[in-house]
Amino acid sequence: MRIRLFVALLLAFVLLRAPSFADTVYLTNGRSFEGVIAEVGDTAVKIQMPGGSLSLPRSHVLRVEKADSAFAEYLVRKASLKRDGAGAGEWLKLARWAKSEGLEQAAREAALAAADRDPGLEGLAPLLRSYGYVLDAQLERWVPYADAMRRQGLVQSNGQWISREEQTARLRAEQEDLARQHAERAATRAAQATQAAREAELALAEMELQAQVSQSSAAVAVPYAAAAPAFIVPWFAPAFPGQRPCHHCGGHHNRQPPIPFMRQRSQEDRGSSPMHVPGSLIPFGFISSRR
Repeated sequence: MRIRLFVALLLAFVLLRAPSFADTVYLTNGRSFEGVIAEVGDTAVKIQMPGGSLSLPRSHVLRVEKADSAFAEYLVRKASLKRDGAGAGEWLKLARWAKSEGLEQAAREAALAAADRDPGLEGLAPLLRSYGYVLDAQLERWVPYADAMRRQGLVQSNGQWISREEQTARLRAEQEDLARQHAERAATRAAQATQAAREAELALAEMELQAQVSQSSAAVAVPYAAAAPAFIVPWFAPAFPGQRPCHHCGGHHNRQPPIPFMRQRSQEDRGSSPMHVPGSLIPFGFISSRR
């Protein structure tokens, strides 16, 4: 019995004091995985990391380099706690150590292991709340905050957890707002179309008015003599009283008295035959033909 106890303590001491190794896996495409545990097989390379594990074909792996790593030590400590059946307090210590080493995924894993063994453990709540977990009183266990809100009948809207009734009211308000904006845009387009039609009508009326003004100006520009009627006043030779009788026939002839502004007819003119243009306003005898 003492020998078995000594062997167990020695194995635990060796595991805790053993050097922790972390591998860096370089891939053929230029990418790499640092701070992981790599198990190289004949056809594949298994990579363990805080967030899980994956397996890659050997043809995709260029080389594997080993180095000290806190994650490797965490794996050793976790395996020891599982083997020994440690309580919630030991898992909480491991979670705090992993967090101090910057292993957030490992710290969350260890804290959840402690919560499974004792949900009300002192000092556990601040650590789990920092990772987005809350204690569900009905389930008596720590669950993600989103799951707790959904269990209460709440839904997430724009980053907020609200009731379904409030979500329905918000959706209705958003739809009404969209309908109002659509109606305003339609009214704006209709007003713009009406204004454009009115401006087109005004432009057409202005063109017609300019055309009418141009026509009126052309009519006024016609010469007045061409537009005014012509009147023909006939010429009647007046008879003057007190005329002397002709010494040939003793009768009286309607001779016109000499007009002062008319030149006296010359002997040549007296012997010529007078000419009169029909329809002319000039009296008979005022125009004579000359040879």
